[in-house]
Amino acid sequence: MDFQYFKKKIADVKIKDILTIFPFMGAFVLSKVIGKKYRNYWLVCEDAMEARDNGYWFFKYLCENTDVQCCYAIKSTSPDYHKVEELGPLIEYGSFKHWLVYLSCKYNISSQKGGKPNAALCAFLELNNIVKVKNVFLQHGVIINDTKWLYAENSKIDYFITSTSQETSFIRKLFGYKENVIQYTGLPRFDNLHDFKTVHNRILIMPSWRAWFYEKSAQIDESDADFAHSDYLRYWKELISSSVLNQIIHDKGLEVIFYPHRNMQPFLHYFDGITDDVTIASCEEYDVQELLKSSELLITDYSSVFFDMVYMKKPVVFFQFDEEKFRKQQYQKGYFDYHNTAFGDYCTSAEEVLSSLSKHIDDSYAVTEEFLLEHSQVFEKYDTHNSRRIYEVLSVNLP
Repeated sequence: MDFQYFKKKIADVKIKDILTIFPFMGAFVLSKVIGKKYRNYWLVCEDAMEARDNGYWFFKYLCENTDVQCCYAIKSTSPDYHKVEELGPLIEYGSFKHWLVYLSCKYNISSQKGGKPNAALCAFLELNNIVKVKNVFLQHGVIINDTKWLYAENSKIDYFITSTSQETSFIRKLFGYKENVIQYTGLPRFDNLHDFKTVHNRILIMPSWRAWFYEKSAQIDESDADFAHSDYLRYWKELISSSVLNQIIHDKGLEVIFYPHRNMQPFLHYFDGITDDVTIASCEEYDVQELLKSSELLITDYSSVFFDMVYMKKPVVFFQFDEEKFRKQQYQKGYFDYHNTAFGDYCTSAEEVLSSLSKHIDDSYAVTEEFLLEHSQVFEKYDTHNSRRIYEVLSVNLP
């Protein structure tokens, strides 16, 4: 284990994380008695409140195409609960039963590294070999940054799913995993991106998250947690309330939807009442994949969700006003160069973003030949068999 990394992350541990030691201990003892009941289970999840990412799409594939014993962990208060309930058996996320199945199952499969009954405690238990769980990391997106928290020394991952050839090479070279851990199959959610219907002139604005607003380990000083006076709020408000954007919306008949990353949704109320011309979208009301599939163009910053748009051969605009701070306090630069890609225009001001948007509208959102060439080089696996390939990898170890 990287003890410097571990020491830094201790700052993010909460009292509730420590208290989960008690249900863990009970489940650990009971798993020795009745654990055989769940030993062939494939336990699938995402975030506690979600079923709309790679975990959901893989679970859907398992339920509809295989006879695998599988179950999905999710909070019963999730807006996605009933959607996934129609597919197969559910477990209350973080419950005693979640602990019991997690400790006993064949595979723990998640789009989140922390997709477990309690991320902090489970990381400690796994990295110190107190429990042995076979983790399958489906990913939340395409890895493009030097994400040290995913290095082998900081993670217990048995199968690491990758989605592009460049990403696969990057992880194999830098992250320290054994060769057979990295499995280049494509992401399950990509299976559902071949069948889409675009809403004319719908523009999606989807900023990524910033760790320093709520993780002490990412903060340099207390001011980093002050969202109300942050550059993040100032720059995104400037864009969506711009009189220039307002004029484009009315002149071109645009529908603009502002949908921040799920980690930024608690701050959504700061954007209320800014403008009537942009829809401020919450995750309770909107499904992220449906927004991506229906939009003509995406404006984002560092979010790798832009790969989903690019996968569908749609244009992207990158708005990166805080790149230096982002690289210093969140993710260091990886292999992807936002400054030099045919996939999207690199912008540092609202004016540049709106200029790029206007150009794409005038071009009817068409992508260039350079875009299509880069697309073919990145997405070598461009089909609807991503979930099937993952299933085939995991089935090799079935008894």
